[in-house]
Amino acid sequence: MSHVVVNVDQSVIRSREELLAFAMGLDQKRPTAWVQYGWPSSVTFDIMYRAYERTGGGHGAVHRLLDGCWQALPRIKAPGSDEIGAWESEVSKLFKSLRLWSKIKDFDRRNMIGRYAGLIYRVADGKALSEPLERGTALVDIIPVFESQLKVVDWHSDQADADNFGKPKMFQYRKRTIGDADKQGAPDEWADVHPSRVQIFAEGGIGDMFEGVPLLRAGINDLVNIEKISGGSAESFLKNSARTIVFKYDVNAQVSAIATQDGQTKTVREVHEEQTKSVNRNQDSAIVMQGGDATTLQTSMFDPKPSFEVSANNFAASVRLPFTVIFGQQTGRLASNEDKADAIARYKSRQANELTPVIEEFVRRMQAVGVIKEGDFEIEWPDIAAPSDEEKLGNLTKMTQAMTAAFQAGLPPIFTVEELRKVAGYKEALPALPMGEGDPAGDAQP
Repeated sequence: MSHVVVNVDQSVIRSREELLAFAMGLDQKRPTAWVQYGWPSSVTFDIMYRAYERTGGGHGAVHRLLDGCWQALPRIKAPGSDEIGAWESEVSKLFKSLRLWSKIKDFDRRNMIGRYAGLIYRVADGKALSEPLERGTALVDIIPVFESQLKVVDWHSDQADADNFGKPKMFQYRKRTIGDADKQGAPDEWADVHPSRVQIFAEGGIGDMFEGVPLLRAGINDLVNIEKISGGSAESFLKNSARTIVFKYDVNAQVSAIATQDGQTKTVREVHEEQTKSVNRNQDSAIVMQGGDATTLQTSMFDPKPSFEVSANNFAASVRLPFTVIFGQQTGRLASNEDKADAIARYKSRQANELTPVIEEFVRRMQAVGVIKEGDFEIEWPDIAAPSDEEKLGNLTKMTQAMTAAFQAGLPPIFTVEELRKVAGYKEALPALPMGEGDPAGDAQP
């Protein structure tokens, strides 16, 4: 049997090695740049969860957006009605008794961290979770779960079934919570859940739960950079404060003389290690030298702020929130009015385009089950951009000053009393006064 030796070009070998190294990056000259920078080649749920749990930027971005959108609870009401009717009162009572708003808010939080989150309905219908949900007598609870707690175990594969083909046929729900906290031996149990008992929230995805866009994914590289900058800066402080000692001896120094103390013989290294530990532990410790010199090893210090702000601004752009809203100002100043307005616009857009459809789906499905009575409804969010009492007073002052200037110029009144009261926050007009009351001319004596 003959052997054939094939000469392979070294450039071909390097190219293959680069492909095996998860070629990632936008730099075509360096296809493995992300790996070299220490950025993850693929962003998994575990990475995003750690970024949320252990980084200030990741945790702050999620909760800034979450708390901004949910700073005031929405209203589920009859269309076009300002008065609270019997239907709305019944729905409000259900939400309050089961704390549904806080659980739907947590449903939203979990959606931000992963590609999707699940909301499991527990309805009193006498059936197991794995059976279809049709009608029930009451809603027992809703359970928000992370992406890693809910997976598809069976799909509808019949192409003739146009309504269900490609949709989940059965989910599995992981009852044990995720994270590194002590579970005290709780069993890791999975339970089958029928899709009729599951609501999916995959923000940014249309029709496919796996196309959801996690809030932190686009900025994960910058969160890694921030960790390096913060950790490296802290490490340099630690290195300098630890007083790493460098021992230098003359050529003719009798180094072995310091190794014999109190009748015991040690190595020079052992003696120096003991002296170093003693110096770092006690302020009044001393070092005994024999023809030598001891100095401390200093690490070069640098200002991490410029590098931090570059990565922090990139991360802020990825979550579409102003830098000052996420990280604040080092000078103690609050975010500017422009930054606040930008953040409020983001909150309101998300309320209308993402959260309202989620709430509407929940109410409609509860109506189909029989937990909530049938009827048309709409979701109304409080105006989070409404001026505060101080801002209302400032606007009213400006309007009255404008009226004074117009009067002095001989112009007619430019605002009515009702318009001024509306700016001040009063919805009702002043009550009409009887003839002669409140009229200075009526009180004057001839």
